[in-house]
Amino acid sequence: MSVHTIGPARRATGPSLLDVAAEVLVADPAASLAEVAAAAGIGRTTLHKHYATRDDLLRAVGHRVIGLWEQAVDGVDGSDDPDGGLGALTAAMIPIGPQLAFLWRTPIFDHDDELDKRWLAVEERVRVTLRRARDLGVLSAGVPDWWLLQMFYSVSYVAAESVRSGKLAPLDAPGLALGTYLRGLGASPAPGKETS
Repeated sequence: MSVHTIGPARRATGPSLLDVAAEVLVADPAASLAEVAAAAGIGRTTLHKHYATRDDLLRAVGHRVIGLWEQAVDGVDGSDDPDGGLGALTAAMIPIGPQLAFLWRTPIFDHDDELDKRWLAVEERVRVTLRRARDLGVLSAGVPDWWLLQMFYSVSYVAAESVRSGKLAPLDAPGLALGTYLRGLGASPAPGKETS
C-alpha cells in the first residue's frame, strides 16, 4: 500500500495533501471527500487521482499517523533516565494525541493487516518504556501491562485534548499528565495519617 502526497511544488509551500486530510479527518472523522478537497485547495477530481476511495484516504491517513507515532517513540531512549524514559514518552505522545485518537477509534483500521502490523510494533515499543519504568520502581509492580498501556493512553489523550481546547498550556501538559499517571488524583495523606 503506497502513501501518496501531492507534488513537490505543493510541499514547498505548505502541508502535503495527506497532512491536510489528516487534519480534517482528525477534527471530523465523518468529513466528506469534498470537505477534504476543499481544505486542501483542490478539486474532488484531483483528490480522487490520489485516493480512489474514502477508504484509501483513511488508510493513507492511518499510515501517516502511525509514522508520527513511530517518530515520537523513536525520540525516546530512556536508558539513562531515572524514570526509564516515561517522562520523555509522555511529552512525545501528547502533541499527537488527537491523531492517535483518530487511529484508535476508526473501525476500518481493524481490518488492515499492514497497518495492524505497524501499530502492534510501535505499541510494543511503548510497552517497553512502561515496563522499564516499572522495573525501576517508578510504576507499581502489580499492575498488568495492558492496564499500564490503557491508562497511559488515556492520560496522554486527555492532556492533548486539554491543550487543543485551550484549557492547558502545552508546556504544562506533560508534567500534569505524568503526575496524574504516577500519583492519580487522590489527596496525599496528612503527615502521620496513613490510608489503609
